[in-house]
Amino acid sequence: MKRLLCPEVPRPGRKIPLNETEAVHATRVLRLSDGDLIEALDGSGKSVVARLRTRSGSVWLEYESEGALASDEKHLPSTVLEMAVLKGDAMEWVVEKAVELGITTLIPVLTAHTVVQMKQKGPEVFQERWQKIADQALKQCGRLNRMQIHLPVPLADLFLKYPARPETVRLWCDEASRENAAPLLKILLEPDLLKKEVRVLIGPEGGWSQNEREFLTTAHLKEASLGPLVLRAETAAIYCISLIFGAFHSSSPSHRNA
Repeated sequence: MKRLLCPEVPRPGRKIPLNETEAVHATRVLRLSDGDLIEALDGSGKSVVARLRTRSGSVWLEYESEGALASDEKHLPSTVLEMAVLKGDAMEWVVEKAVELGITTLIPVLTAHTVVQMKQKGPEVFQERWQKIADQALKQCGRLNRMQIHLPVPLADLFLKYPARPETVRLWCDEASRENAAPLLKILLEPDLLKKEVRVLIGPEGGWSQNEREFLTTAHLKEASLGPLVLRAETAAIYCISLIFGAFHSSSPSHRNA
């Protein structure tokens, strides 16, 4: 069943209009017609089966029945990807895969080696583009909750704007410390670690500058090694978040006893 994202799910006697972007996606991309059944989700955990209605250029949804709940999703750990902004398709690919792998929030980080210039278009344009990509991935992968993408933030302001809570584990992956830092998987398998919020910081193309490394070593982060090889930034991001959710699934009682 095709899935559509709406500001709120329809209820009996309460129809919900689709915005222009989602209406175009439904009728022109998905080629849905008046009367087709779809799954409507609001991006915050609610889902219902709805009937698409079109008339005189308007597109709306009418409630049909309750939807299936993604019961495992609410048990996933709260995971924040603090990702150095990458150029072009690499950043968009990370956004898409982060949704598929269950990341809760993505915070784009501006670093000394960030090559993407945001001043002309403004950071809001990039945020909107990445959020649209994330929302499309949401509809395709079966999640019910949106991955929220924040405005890009300079590395120097990251820990001021998003301070760690006592129950938060902050990880930092740096290719320069890959031989000395503890392997990421070993860290993730520490008792009860995945019951906490996990925030992982991934660097840019070209790596961290020396000043950034000095700054990060004083920021009370836990360094993690991704292995002996130097990975591309987008590869490091996917490898890291794949390990997080692999460790979570292998340690959860339902999967351990299967």
